[in-house]
Amino acid sequence: MIRPEEIPLASILQSDYVFFLKGAPSKEETVKLLTDGLYPQVSTLVSARTLYERVTEVEKLNNVLPTGFYIPHAKLAEISQFHAALAVIPEGFLDPKSGITVKAALLLLTPNKPFFFQRHLNMLSKLSRLFQPEFIDSIVSMKNGTQVHEAIGKHE
Repeated sequence: MIRPEEIPLASILQSDYVFFLKGAPSKEETVKLLTDGLYPQVSTLVSARTLYERVTEVEKLNNVLPTGFYIPHAKLAEISQFHAALAVIPEGFLDPKSGITVKAALLLLTPNKPFFFQRHLNMLSKLSRLFQPEFIDSIVSMKNGTQVHEAIGKHE
């Protein structure tokens, strides 16, 4: 049974917001592509510039996980639910800070409300458990967002 503070990732990450990036974009380019890609979900609530600035402000503190997964995220008072976009990067990019190759990055936006504090922590924990090297390798070989969405639903 799902506890109230646990929200399935498959319910917030829609297949239209899974982006397959070609080449080896930098960490900064990946964050920009994710914020631009996710922006339509929040365009009536926050400007594109504000969204990017808030994500990059927090992003400076984020570390790439040893698994090669990266979670840029931000809390926004303007939103009332989670929003997410995933970048699948088959060639990966080398994180200059850690030396780790990143093949998947998920942008997570969380409401900046006390009610969501525990949900935010739970989601970050869930993401770090799900996006292990084997799972990342499996989604890198997929062809579209629908396949990735289905894989996430099966593995949660």
